[in-house]
Formats: sequence, C-alpha cells, structure tokens
Amino acid sequence: MKLIKSTLIVSVIIGVGLLSNTVLSSSSEKIKVAQLSAGDLAAALKAMPKGDPERGVIVSKQMMCNACHGEKGKPYTRNFPSIEGQNYQYTVKMMLDYREGRRWESYKRADVMVKIAENMTDQQIADVASFYAKQTTTAWESVAKQDHKKAIALVTSGDMSRMVMACAGCHGVKGKGSGLNPSLAGQIPEYFIRTLQAYHEKDRLNDVMLQFTKALTEEEVTAIANYYASLGETE
Repeated sequence: MKLIKSTLIVSVIIGVGLLSNTVLSSSSEKIKVAQLSAGDLAAALKAMPKGDPERGVIVSKQMMCNACHGEKGKPYTRNFPSIEGQNYQYTVKMMLDYREGRRWESYKRADVMVKIAENMTDQQIADVASFYAKQTTTAWESVAKQDHKKAIALVTSGDMSRMVMACAGCHGVKGKGSGLNPSLAGQIPEYFIRTLQAYHEKDRLNDVMLQFTKALTEEEVTAIANYYASLGETE
C-alpha cells in the first residue's frame, strides 16, 4: 500500500509538471542544451555544497526518490535503475543535467527526473547523492550464476579490432567506477541495455559512451549488462 501511494504521488508530480510552464517547456519537446566543457563541469561540481547523507534520507522521501528507486537505492522492480552505492559525483552530474536540460530523452522515461530535478536545490542534490553513495551495492540474484566469460573478456580487454574499449578502463572489472565514471555493479540489466540503446540512437548525448560502445552487438550488450548486474560489494 505504501509503494502504491508513493507511486501515485509521483504520477501526480509528473502530471502537474507536464502542464506547467517550466523553463524546459514541454516534455514532448526534444530540447537542445550545450554540454558542459570539462572545465565548466569541474567548476560546477566544485561549487556544490557539501552533502549530508542524513539529510539525504529526508530528501529522498520528500522528493519521492524512494517510490521508484527503493528506500536505499535498490528499486522494488526492475523497471527503474538501481542507484545504491552510486558514485557521488556521477549522481550530482546527472541531477544537474536533468535540471538544466542536458539530459532529456525523447522517449520520455526521464520526464519524472527532469520535473523533480527542476525543483531541487544544489544542497538537496548534494545531500541525496551523498546518501546513495553511502549505501552498499548488491547483486541481482537472477543473473549471479550465469556464465560471464564472454562478457569478462570484453570488460577487461575490449576488442580493438572494432575499437571497442575495455569497460574496466573507466568502470573497473568489478564495476565500481570512480568519480564521474558511474558504478555499474548491481545495475539492473534492462536499464543498462536501455541506456546503451539511447546512446546508439543518439537520444542521450550527455556523455561519451557512444564512441566506445557503438560496435557492440545486442548479444554483447546483454552479456555485459548481466555481468555487471551480478556484482555486489562482496565480489
């Protein structure tokens, strides 16, 4: 009942947001906002206030993050991404990108995030990012016992004959990443796959993943997604 109530409130937030005349206009529009340069991004992150995980708990409830992502960042279903243990800087960047229009997929899955981020202060973003970064990453049991040999080969070595870079170069063999390189460990496979599709279709343009992954086949993407989903902090 608690989950249903929270989900209904989120739906109301989306509905109100879509009708309101916000800075980003309408969710039906694919807006174009220039990406931050490396220097401007570094400056934006440096300017953020210090995050407080304890306040982040409150923010996650106030902004209904827990309705989709669960109490500590692991969602109740595989319809939403896992953000437990996600790197602080990455979460901050994503929230700023949502808020300022650098991330707004035309297939509308990110609409709710845009509307929520528009109503968050820098302090709230820093706090909630700190809260999720503090959580323990857990694996998805359904993929834990699969054979991941092919995926591990791509993760550790890539395939330079096709200019496929090794995922571990940025995200680590165990998927924890660092800084602006997101943690992939314990990520929901469906979200991982959907994200790479968005890069390949140029529907998501707020980082450089397309150039590193465009040569991967659907089978390879699925294999890598399942491998990282099988990893937790005990791995």
